[in-house]
Amino acid sequence: MTHTRTHVYVSFANPYLVCDLCRQPVPRWHNNDKCGCDETFWNEPCQHTAGITSVCPSWSPVDGCLCQEVLGSVEHGEPPAATEAAR
Repeated sequence: MTHTRTHVYVSFANPYLVCDLCRQPVPRWHNNDKCGCDETFWNEPCQHTAGITSVCPSWSPVDGCLCQEVLGSVEHGEPPAATEAAR
């Protein structure tokens, strides 16, 4: 008998999240509670179990990046998903 498991991933709305350990973009994380994995959660795609931080201090789920309007400048680039989609 063969058993298979579908991993459950949760995507983040904020496209500016990065892994605290490697600083790579983290668009989603593995939710071990929902798929029954014995392992702990991990960031996807880097697979670190570190926390995440937003590199956009003014990101809003309604308006997106407001750095230009709030801070007067943008200290970060475009979110990784928008940069890859533009190519």
